[in-house]
Amino acid sequence: MSKRKYSSPDSIAITRVKQSLQTNAKRAYEIRLQTGNGGNLSGRVPGTDLIVIKASGCSFEQCQPDNLITVTLGGTQIDGEGMPSQELATHLAIYKHRPDVHGIFHSHSPWAIACASRGDTIPTVTFHAKSKLGRIPILRVPDEATPAKLDAIKALLAADCNLQAFVQDRHGIFSFASSIELARYNAELVEETAQIAWFMAISDYLALNRGPDA
Repeated sequence: MSKRKYSSPDSIAITRVKQSLQTNAKRAYEIRLQTGNGGNLSGRVPGTDLIVIKASGCSFEQCQPDNLITVTLGGTQIDGEGMPSQELATHLAIYKHRPDVHGIFHSHSPWAIACASRGDTIPTVTFHAKSKLGRIPILRVPDEATPAKLDAIKALLAADCNLQAFVQDRHGIFSFASSIELARYNAELVEETAQIAWFMAISDYLALNRGPDA
């Protein structure tokens, strides 16, 4: 990816990314894709080595330009109040290995987390999920952004250059796309798919265990 110099942290390009992140963060909070002050999201500033990411401890509902922090791909903070999200290293690893990605969304969505405990993938049980997302692998590593976790993410990305989402066991959804809006859509679809898969599994279980007189 080619790099361009940026004149200041208040450039038009950075402002546009922050506005898009703010809009999508509030939408995710409204539909309860992420509650409380968990989760994070970020966006790549087009034509630069800059990433804008939510501040640590800030809820999606509270996202605004001041607490959306601009950093370089090397992790140097350029602007913003507070500290970048604790998942900054995860976001940077994805951006470095996927130049096509311009938005990353992470949420602690309950259906995806529950479904992730049952197998190696989230079953894409609907035609829509299968066509839009394909495979949704489960990453079974500790929550912290350790070298082992980052290596596992790199391996996932290397194994599938079209990967759009994965779910970290006991942690949540990571989805990514050419824009933060599309990344949020992907996360919504992962959560919807996980919920349907869980309901189908319950239905199958009840059918198998129903007595002959039921």
